[in-house]
Amino acid sequence: MDNFTSHPSTLKLLDHGLAAVVRLMKLGRCKNIVVVAGAGISTASGIPDFRTPGTGLYANLEKYNIPYPESIFNIDYFTNDPLPFFSLAKSLYPGNHRHLL
Repeated sequence: MDNFTSHPSTLKLLDHGLAAVVRLMKLGRCKNIVVVAGAGISTASGIPDFRTPGTGLYANLEKYNIPYPESIFNIDYFTNDPLPFFSLAKSLYPGNHRHLL
């Protein structure tokens, strides 16, 4: 174990899981929080993944009339026509999906 994971307070948090972290946050005892998550974390909130055929984000961008799915995130395309990106961003804006905590 490295210094972080072998520290007694860290081991206690690992034993008690996310509930302990949430409690410490509510008490104001956590000052710096870093979340490392995989690509699938957003799907639990109802945000589609990118590449699943039929349901993924890239499969449902026809309404934006873009030349290829990835162009919605391409800076050169955005510079020329920002409307598709802003329309998509508005649909994904927080509040349109359920919160996990």
